[in-house]
Amino acid sequence: MNTQNRKLTWKNYLAYGAADLYGGGCFFIVTTFSMYYLVNVVGLHPLLAGLIPAIGKFWDAVSDPLMGYIADNTPQNRFGKRRVWFLISIVPIALSFMHIWFPAHFESQAGKFIFYTIAYIAFFTVSTVSYIPYAALSAEMTESFSERNKLNTSRLMFSFIATLLGGVLAQPIIDSFHGSKMGYFVMSCVFALIFALPWIPLYFGTWEKASVQEKNAKGESFMRNFLSLFKNKSCRIHIAMYVCSYGALDIFMSFVLFYMVDYLDRGSVFVIIQGTLLITMMLVLPVHNHFINKFGHRPVYITALVVFALSVLLMLFHTPTSPVVLLILNMVLMGIGISANNLIPHQLLPFISDIDKLMSGKSRAGTYSAAMTLTRKLFLGLVIMTSIGAILNGIGYKNPVPSILTENQFTEARELSVKHGQDFSAIEAYYAKGEDGNLHLKYLPRSADSIVSDAYTAAKKHKGSAGQTALKAADFEDAADFFEEKKSSAEIPAGLFENLILGSLNPKNFRDADLLFFLKSAYKKSGDFYVYIEPQDFYSKADLYDLKVLLEKIEYPYSGIGEVQKPLQKNTTLHGVRLAFVLMPLAMIILGIVIGLTFKVTPLNHKIVLEELKRLEEGGKKEDAPENTKAVCELLTGLPYGR
Repeated sequence: MNTQNRKLTWKNYLAYGAADLYGGGCFFIVTTFSMYYLVNVVGLHPLLAGLIPAIGKFWDAVSDPLMGYIADNTPQNRFGKRRVWFLISIVPIALSFMHIWFPAHFESQAGKFIFYTIAYIAFFTVSTVSYIPYAALSAEMTESFSERNKLNTSRLMFSFIATLLGGVLAQPIIDSFHGSKMGYFVMSCVFALIFALPWIPLYFGTWEKASVQEKNAKGESFMRNFLSLFKNKSCRIHIAMYVCSYGALDIFMSFVLFYMVDYLDRGSVFVIIQGTLLITMMLVLPVHNHFINKFGHRPVYITALVVFALSVLLMLFHTPTSPVVLLILNMVLMGIGISANNLIPHQLLPFISDIDKLMSGKSRAGTYSAAMTLTRKLFLGLVIMTSIGAILNGIGYKNPVPSILTENQFTEARELSVKHGQDFSAIEAYYAKGEDGNLHLKYLPRSADSIVSDAYTAAKKHKGSAGQTALKAADFEDAADFFEEKKSSAEIPAGLFENLILGSLNPKNFRDADLLFFLKSAYKKSGDFYVYIEPQDFYSKADLYDLKVLLEKIEYPYSGIGEVQKPLQKNTTLHGVRLAFVLMPLAMIILGIVIGLTFKVTPLNHKIVLEELKRLEEGGKKEDAPENTKAVCELLTGLPYGR
């Protein structure tokens, strides 16, 4: 089919935009939850957690330019030059996203670090293979200023929808599993389908211009081809604008859980806060697009960054006792600023590609897309994540302590205490031997109601199994009457507690043994009931901080075999989180404003570039260009033109 004059319809805009459910939602979830997951759920040291994406970026430094080169030089075929990569990517998109949240059970820090490093390398490779040809496609589908803006507005609209879904669905799914590793993995399975399936209509609902395959300059490597992009002044400025606006957002998203959960102690309203931010971003998108078409990209970009900066500064003044409505209003203001800063760098990609074509004589939208992707990934991995890990470590942020230790792990802790001249009895006091032979942390991680509810759910699940043959249907009916209608578990009938709750748990299973340990420590028999009492020898969340300090002194390498438990951070650490949460993105925003002021691409200048490209395609020479055209080309490229 001749695609030169093919008209875009709403179906094409939707097909193209829907694929960015992956780009928007996937990177939102990874940026928002990964650091918190690696530190507080997996139990990695903050420095190691920060290094994982950094290592992936060293691979990206090769894979991104290489994929850009491949995307630009893939031979035309019946599956498409760029679109063939969409078909190849569908299944890997789902699997690679699930991989980084897989609940691997490694006892040592080294084992966890290696596993998740490999997972992130695979994830970033798949995102490179799929996303670089995708981002370059809008430059191939149309040359129209307004149609390109509409394509990228559709793309950003779906990106915001995915981000909204991530903001309002991911945390509830995780919370339904009490914030455990399995909760994160189930979340990843749900979103893997959301991210992968739209790439099918993307393939069938888009096209590429039929063009002659361009030969690469003799002897020019893909890396030299990639680096030559940066000779273009507009390219350098645009990528710097992209890194600054998205860098500020990445820092914000990476720190937001630490700020909300640790500093404000408002984890319960996190979904509301995120939802407000993302809905605002989506609603104001058409407004930003209107002003961009009317005034150009630069004034809207700078204005939006100023709004973003003001909203970030206001976050400095919130406290754990501040009204939630103030946080919500702050998110509305922030959403107005972030929306344009997300939209504009992507809208500009095809226009900068046109300027590059004027300079190089080649269509390198794929290579340019790779340059954008690589610089953001490098900045995210080598600067942002490593800086966040170093800052968390520097302000004294403590990652979780083991909740269950094997006998061998406990013995090693004793040996390390002797080696480092520490009193092991201080560590030993935090643990007690369970019925499974392992050592269990004397800490109640959840309410008694929640623990009893879990045990009752397990009993229903195993109804009729060999271990419950003594229980009759009437026993379960009585239990249903009690547990499903009675809100408090302060008093539980002795028969139900002994036969149904305790009887449903297998003491040989370390997770069940952990529940048994909690239940037997927290409930005492009084007549015909088991009554809840506060365990006298159990420790508080604040005490776990001291345990973590003791384990660090002996350089203890393990995080146990169960779910790790997060300590309460010190006030100085919490205020450090607040300052980093505000000052780090603010620095990026200010830099973005300064760089944005130097950006010279306007609708009028772009029109002149397109006219010059058309003249050259018809056989014209650069030296014959009008002086006004030469001046515009030199202004945009920073290089002599036709002289």
